[in-house]
Amino acid sequence: MTKILLTAGLILTTSTLWANNSAEAVYETNCKSCHMMKSMMDKSTMMKMSMEERMSMKEKMMKMMKAPPMSKISAKLKHDLKGDKTQIVAFIKDYIVNPDANKSRCMPMAIKKFGVMPAIGKSMSAEDIETIANWMVDNFDEKWDENAMGMMCKSKGDMKCGAAMMKKPNTGEKAMKCAAGKCGAK
Repeated sequence: MTKILLTAGLILTTSTLWANNSAEAVYETNCKSCHMMKSMMDKSTMMKMSMEERMSMKEKMMKMMKAPPMSKISAKLKHDLKGDKTQIVAFIKDYIVNPDANKSRCMPMAIKKFGVMPAIGKSMSAEDIETIANWMVDNFDEKWDENAMGMMCKSKGDMKCGAAMMKKPNTGEKAMKCAAGKCGAK
């Protein structure tokens, strides 16, 4: 009986590792050149910084990124589609093949910064598309923070959400425009 349980456990562990490695291989081959796995900085780190430091770090990060991180995409889709894995997987599978700004779930400033992704799914197998879509739901546990923009935008003074440009700290230069209703500004 012990041999049967050990064999079953080994098979389950091996198949789980293979599935995860397969998803990681699909990510490495098709996604990694544009999408980093996770954000460079988490909310707790950002909260310890001054507004000026956050703005400076955000600018540096945005220069390095070609597309939103996978963890953020996963969190946003889970938020928007209320955690319904079937809907999320269907959305990802469709979007990889037929990306379109009108159906994008990205924040407007992300679309403006990065544009719409190329239709990489057209050169991927149906199995790889299915694998990466499920992996995006299962691999990330980050929660979407609707108030995250409030850490970047001043709530008084230089900014009116969706209506004006924010001023860079210390320089007064105009910087990022937040989408209406997407930041902590009033």
